[in-house]
Amino acid sequence: MTILTDENFEEFIAKADKPVLLDVFATWCPPCKMLSPIIEKIAEDYKEKIIVVKMDLDACPQTGAKFRVEVIPTVFFFKNGEVADKFVGFKPEEEIKQFIDNLI
Repeated sequence: MTILTDENFEEFIAKADKPVLLDVFATWCPPCKMLSPIIEKIAEDYKEKIIVVKMDLDACPQTGAKFRVEVIPTVFFFKNGEVADKFVGFKPEEEIKQFIDNLI
């Protein structure tokens, strides 16, 4: 799974040929650790429809500030390079799939 950084974020999102699901996490965050295997499964289940990427908030302060990430995990959904929607906190797999299905 691709890990975005402050340096490659803008270009990656702008050039993506599919919608992008971005999981913003931190290595010390328990809910982030719980969400991670779900995000990985969703990446596999939706690989034909979306691109799933991750971003460590501690390693990307500029991008985190730009998108006003105050709570983690935060999951963004980008379409055509723009934020289409987001959710904050842990969600079970079925809720995340419904979130995605409503946006694609």
